[in-house]
Amino acid sequence: MQHSAFLNNKPLHMTVRLVCAALILDIFAASLFVYHADLSGLIIFAAFIVFYVQLPGQMILRLLGLRPDRFSSLLAIGFFTGWAFITLQYFITELLPTNLVLLAAGPIFSAGYLVSLIKEQRLGRLSPRIRLRDISPAFCIFVTAGLLYSMLLTQYLYLSPLVDETITMNPDKGFHLGLINSLSHGYPLECPWFSGLYFNYHIFTELLYSVPVRLFGLTADTLLFTCGPYLTVYSFGISLYALFREMSKKPERAGLYCLALMLSNIFIARGIDRSIAFLFIFRNENVAGYGVSCAMVLFLVIRYWYRDHAEGGFAWRKLVLCIALLMLAAGIKGPFALVTVAALWGTFLLGLILRKVRFRTVLPLLLMTIGFYLVYTTVLGSKGQTASAGESLIALANILNITFFKGPLVALMKSLHLPMILRYVVLLGVFTVFLLTAFFLPFVIGYIRELVLVLAGKKDFDFTRVMVYAAVLVGFIGMLLLNYHGHSQIYFGFFTVFFAPLIAFWFFEDMEANRSAWMKAVRGIFLVSLALSTIGLASFLMNQSGDAAEAADPSADGSKYKSMSQEEYLAMRWIDENTPKDSLLATDRYYSVPLKKFDVQDRWDNRFFLYADYSNRICYLSGAGYILPAREWKQREERIEINDRFFDADDPGRGELARELGIDYVVLSKRFTKAGDLENKDYKLCFSNDDIDVYEIRQ
Repeated sequence: MQHSAFLNNKPLHMTVRLVCAALILDIFAASLFVYHADLSGLIIFAAFIVFYVQLPGQMILRLLGLRPDRFSSLLAIGFFTGWAFITLQYFITELLPTNLVLLAAGPIFSAGYLVSLIKEQRLGRLSPRIRLRDISPAFCIFVTAGLLYSMLLTQYLYLSPLVDETITMNPDKGFHLGLINSLSHGYPLECPWFSGLYFNYHIFTELLYSVPVRLFGLTADTLLFTCGPYLTVYSFGISLYALFREMSKKPERAGLYCLALMLSNIFIARGIDRSIAFLFIFRNENVAGYGVSCAMVLFLVIRYWYRDHAEGGFAWRKLVLCIALLMLAAGIKGPFALVTVAALWGTFLLGLILRKVRFRTVLPLLLMTIGFYLVYTTVLGSKGQTASAGESLIALANILNITFFKGPLVALMKSLHLPMILRYVVLLGVFTVFLLTAFFLPFVIGYIRELVLVLAGKKDFDFTRVMVYAAVLVGFIGMLLLNYHGHSQIYFGFFTVFFAPLIAFWFFEDMEANRSAWMKAVRGIFLVSLALSTIGLASFLMNQSGDAAEAADPSADGSKYKSMSQEEYLAMRWIDENTPKDSLLATDRYYSVPLKKFDVQDRWDNRFFLYADYSNRICYLSGAGYILPAREWKQREERIEINDRFFDADDPGRGELARELGIDYVVLSKRFTKAGDLENKDYKLCFSNDDIDVYEIRQ
């Protein structure tokens, strides 16, 4: 009774909502007055999201006959539908000599949606549906924590160096700034490192950001530093909440479920207070948050489509939306779409075996797969692009290398003379426990229980629900077996990370009336694990707050190999504004090491040339993992040997060599290379500050 009274304590709930609202305002005020965020840019971007993405998406849902009952679902599905719509407009615009379609389509569809609401006399009903007292207090806490998390990983730690000379910028930002600027100039993207190749990347997030740069003159800096954290939290928050609302027996608990997921601090284990999953979700330039949010929304739309399809209709309008969102997910982060396609086919085959799915479902699944394939082979596999995933597609359990206790654990098992296969099993088990944290036990029990009941025919074959189980399994296997470049291998595991709590909550809902001793033990272990993981989350936020404060401390000396100084940033801006767009640049500035220490066989030591990325120019040398496979390290070695000559003041032929290779500018990072004054009859000094010299090659 006391527990029920606590849950129904309306004054307490309102207090929580007001406190969260005040904290969000404080966070917003800090971004404006302490960190000098661009308020006008934020307002323009907010209007862009409303009138070019959200409202057009709502209108398209009406045209397709999809009207979700729940407001959270309406917002989430409408947002990503609008995103898919503006992506289509972008590519249409590339075929035309004008930006008219991209400029006008959004406002026209927004006006159409508002007019339709007025005709139905529903416009005045919108505000009561989103009253403060109707919002779950647990969801308010979730959003507040998520916003703080995102800000600490983005704005408060990696600000633009223009704000203060003591601030250094994470090089990843320069990479994504470059993509946004380049896409605002057009598509396809010429490779910024090797002329004649096209750049291959999951670019639909940068494409969305590029539209306000293209149409309204916003800077990529404003979008990434100021606007990104808010959009990340909005998209992920409404998508997760909608998923729990739609697919739970207790939709009123959706906010509590969201909060429990946040507190569980789910991570792919690297450190006890470092959540890699949340790091990639909330650090917005990594776009994983948008990718997994789009995937969650896609599952909801597939649920609506299959209901109509199972009743005998083709449900083609909802199928069109499924295809569009699957293509969008592929363009945001390919692994999410790939796992969804695999889960679709796995669920279909299981349904056929159990005689719960009709064979005619194969045609819609083929159409969805074709949509995914088109994006995967065009946007993500452009003509002229070389592969970069490494020598082998398969690598068993490489992902375990990021487990922070793997070394000591392996040493212990070796001392006990355990066979190799048993060591793998132990490592895999420990890794999975830390991967799912508080949800491990109810997830495992719930997964096995559901499988047995469905196969035995004691539980209905719910197509979308089975898809969730299939996606968790496929994603986990993909994470363990595949050998993808960069962080993509981790992304496969995100389906396991974010759908495992849903399965755990299904189990608790099914067993709610069960008061046996073993169920009490399961609930108790879950609550204890949740409390422990919450401590880890609190530790993370405290550490990140300390890092953010240190980044703004004039006495702190950040790593020069992993950060970008204000002087370097200003030089990058100068190049963007004062050199031709088709310039070819040579540089000694690399991602994590100076040229002299660069390991040519490790393609990850040399990933970005910040200036070329940002300004849409071409860089003479880069060992980018996105471009060259590891086996082509010899090409990088040859280029480095040539590149050395550009920075050798004693080499009289360096200017002629630069002209022969088409080099237009040589960019010297004085923090890395003590080359002295390079100006001569061939080199003209055209920009200089404490960290950077830029020389123009005289023609």
